[in-house]
Amino acid sequence: MMLNAIKKIPFLYKLLLYLWQKKHNGDKVKFWYSTHISYRCRFEGMNMVAQRSSFYGTMGYGSYIGHECNVSADIGRFTSIGPRCTFINGLHAYKSPFVTTSPLFFSLSHGRNPQMKTFAKAQMLDEFRYYDKERELVNKIGNDCWIGLEVTLIGGVEIADGAVVLAHAVVTKNVPPYAIVGGVPARVVGYRYDKETIDFLLHVKWWNNTPEWFEKNWKLLTDIDKLKEYYGKEH
Repeated sequence: MMLNAIKKIPFLYKLLLYLWQKKHNGDKVKFWYSTHISYRCRFEGMNMVAQRSSFYGTMGYGSYIGHECNVSADIGRFTSIGPRCTFINGLHAYKSPFVTTSPLFFSLSHGRNPQMKTFAKAQMLDEFRYYDKERELVNKIGNDCWIGLEVTLIGGVEIADGAVVLAHAVVTKNVPPYAIVGGVPARVVGYRYDKETIDFLLHVKWWNNTPEWFEKNWKLLTDIDKLKEYYGKEH
């Protein structure tokens, strides 16, 4: 009851949420007063959510979100999300047999807004797409991914480990491991490594090592041949 009352005072709610995040996650994530982070977010450490970005989900060790993003996702370790990226879960009817794209004729959800009404008497379209519907998370991003400037991800899309999404892409389908995708809609334009190397990286999962391991062996992650040599000796 009290939380609902506080939410009606935006300034107070934002201030309390900021202070709550500083207390509970301040040692794990860097963020600003202009950042909006859901109280349900979980961070592993060495994270950042930049200015004027909104985030709901989980974030693995060493990952970050650039400024002016709107992100709802489970994010793996060492993943970089560039500025002004948007993860969208809403769809409109735009093909036959629908006549109009307006949700006032196919959606009941708009009737929840006191400033609007809906003419629809039944839900006629599955308009919201989630990777995890129960938690209302829109997307899943793997480990060691790079999402470029002003990328748009459609709801339900999953970006696999090691993938790169080029700037301004609109991603409508799942992206395979270590693929490089770009365009509108996004298509695979290449891969970061050959199949043998990709299989090796997916097997060793270097990102699951400890911070102490990274402190000691950071230089291995600048040379794929040395990393292969290291794991070859270890096993």
